[in-house]
Amino acid sequence: MNKNITISTYENNLLLFKTTTTALLEDNFLSYHTDNDTININLENFSFTKHNNESIFKLTNNLCTITLKELNKTFEIPINYLYFDHNNNEINLEYLIESQEYPLKIQITIGSDINEL
Repeated sequence: MNKNITISTYENNLLLFKTTTTALLEDNFLSYHTDNDTININLENFSFTKHNNESIFKLTNNLCTITLKELNKTFEIPINYLYFDHNNNEINLEYLIESQEYPLKIQITIGSDINEL
């Protein structure tokens, strides 16, 4: 089902950007697009995947990888901190991987259904 969602992204608790877009919510999977990326989140068995023309970033409870498409090479990145919570219409993801200086927090609010003709 298509839903309106609001995405707020923070770094070190400072708001970087906030946007509203459309997402597909189906069978505990949420998918949406930004200007450059496609994001897929498994809400039941947590996984977060962001892919674009250059790379694929994947985060799970115990593994973080980035695949550089041009090199056809995948690198594992240690996870220093990970928090994921999905409660009703709120999704909270916060993580700090070894290559980051500050934690990144993504808050998604799932809004109303979008009726299609």
